[in-house]
Amino acid sequence: MIMAPKVEMWFPVAIYKETNLLTSDQNKDLFNHSLELRKTVPNGGSEWYGDTYNTHDTLDLTNDSKFFPLLDNIQDHCHNFASMHGSTAKYKITGAWLNINEQGTFQEFHTHNNAIFSCVYWVAAPEGSGKLIFEDPKEPDMLQVKSIKEKNPLSFTRIGYAAEEGSLLIFRSYLRHMVEPCNNTTPRVSIAVNFG
Repeated sequence: MIMAPKVEMWFPVAIYKETNLLTSDQNKDLFNHSLELRKTVPNGGSEWYGDTYNTHDTLDLTNDSKFFPLLDNIQDHCHNFASMHGSTAKYKITGAWLNINEQGTFQEFHTHNNAIFSCVYWVAAPEGSGKLIFEDPKEPDMLQVKSIKEKNPLSFTRIGYAAEEGSLLIFRSYLRHMVEPCNNTTPRVSIAVNFG
């Protein structure tokens, strides 16, 4: 009698998700504050193609007390995710910035160099907001598995997360990701945070 083979999963790609970090009123306050910041803080990340407004290298949100409750909350979740990896280290925020996507904007594939964990928190995610797409770190796979009838966790090469107000994603910073072109008619607002 032939026994069914055992398939063991090693080197998984983990993405941590938590919802409802802040109340609706807190998100609304951060949304309004973010739009006010855009009026006075220059756009950062001049090397991007997708025209996303961001404060990368122009305003670190760790210097703005309005964001402290959110950043403290995110840091707690980062430590929780790190503990799931078996880590007892205390990770520090190495950068936090604002992203505002209007209709027609996007963010091309990229990684967050010089960080261990990266986070995205959606302050506002109106209808039509572009998904956050993650790519399998094994890409480009030179010789892909043939004739896949239905994709599963062994065969996905990309996975997308819909923008969801009040939700947080944490992932290892080496993981390539991008924001799809946005069709929203009101601003999609997100906060990006790196930990090292």
